[in-house]
Amino acid sequence: MFKVLFACYANWDTTAEIPYLLKKSGCNVDIYCSNKSWLLSNSFHDIWIPSSPQKEKYLEELIILLKKEQYDWIILESDVLINYLNAFLEDEDIFKKIMPISNIEHRYMLSSKNGFSKFCIENGIDTPSYYTYNKKEDAEEIKNKLKFPVVNKLEFSWGGTDMFISWNYEEFIANLDKLPTDQNVLIQEYISGEELRIDALYYKGILVSYLSANALDYSKSKFSYNTRRNYYENKLILPQLIELGSKLGLNGFANITYMLDPKTGKYNLIEVDPRPNSWIVYSRFIAKNNFFEGVKRIVSGEYINGFQKMSIFRPDIEIGLFYKDIRRAIWKKDKKGILRWVLNSKGYWRFLPLYDLKLTKRVIAEIWEEVVVFKWKRMSRRI
Repeated sequence: MFKVLFACYANWDTTAEIPYLLKKSGCNVDIYCSNKSWLLSNSFHDIWIPSSPQKEKYLEELIILLKKEQYDWIILESDVLINYLNAFLEDEDIFKKIMPISNIEHRYMLSSKNGFSKFCIENGIDTPSYYTYNKKEDAEEIKNKLKFPVVNKLEFSWGGTDMFISWNYEEFIANLDKLPTDQNVLIQEYISGEELRIDALYYKGILVSYLSANALDYSKSKFSYNTRRNYYENKLILPQLIELGSKLGLNGFANITYMLDPKTGKYNLIEVDPRPNSWIVYSRFIAKNNFFEGVKRIVSGEYINGFQKMSIFRPDIEIGLFYKDIRRAIWKKDKKGILRWVLNSKGYWRFLPLYDLKLTKRVIAEIWEEVVVFKWKRMSRRI
């Protein structure tokens, strides 16, 4: 039996449905997490291995577990856990076994915005020019070396935290007080172009599957996570995805973002997060050769033959994440968005996690607590 260990520390809801995909694809799934983890909200795992909430103990016990048990694949749930392990691990063999990249010389790019940009530049990968800002005196260098507009990104962050665009130098100067000092903030040239979202699966550096999409709705701003997407086939990006996997030695699921520069016609690599996301499981509604089939190829060893075309069902396929999108619609008072779910517009009920009643109960409870109970408490305080 092909054994997978899914390790969770930050308790992101993005992990909740991944065990379903793994089990349906022929894997034996153990989960290493606390009793609060979303991983425990699904019915598709074999063994729960309780973890400590204390970081050092969590990491130490994870290493002990991996020395004791033989796993074919380790999946790390979040950027937080990847960052902790990257700083913690010294043994190269253990690093290659656990981490989502096997080319250890590039570990500096994991969970690091500046490290990622440096990796792209050094490896001839198209990416926007950048400068590392950590003090106000750097502003003049940024003016001289970068073309405006620019976007700022905190060194270790996710979900668009504190990101904003400065359209000219004067606006950048006016926004300097919003930037932390002594934290190596990435200042990157901003490309106003088509954004390409990629969900990908790699195993031992080989691209197994990928799907391409553009975002239809965001939870907050365009720098936050998206809740609805339109999936379509983009064959032009395939060579770049294959090259990226080989150079990093990617091993697992990855969220990859490109921007198409309208001036050059080139796709610029913006981000690579080597971890699962919420969209992966919905690939079964998009293509015949989906991520379920991709994992089956890993289990059987057929992944070694490389990428096979995804065979998307039709040119454009709209997908919504119920848990994320219904909350977005309620908080933004998006009546059309709410009705989309209520009336099953475009078959949106397909995306409800009704295949797992345990998960469905958790989702409903979270929505009730976050939206209904919160609003009731706020109204009570006003009375």
